[in-house]
Amino acid sequence: MVTYKERKENQQNFILIKDHVPLGTFGSLKKVVDYLENEKCPSYWTLVRKTENPIEFGDFKVYKVKHY
Repeated sequence: MVTYKERKENQQNFILIKDHVPLGTFGSLKKVVDYLENEKCPSYWTLVRKTENPIEFGDFKVYKVKHY
């Protein structure tokens, strides 16, 4: 069983950046994709498989950062 403390230590946030301007922080990658629904954005299932940090597509970058 995972404790609350362990869950908070492993929590990550996603920061969406376009042309070096931060657009927002999100708790999950799915919320980033939902936010970009009118943009040329790859699907959630495509992005979730990428292992690089940041995830880059078009003019956008998504950084995965630890939650402090």
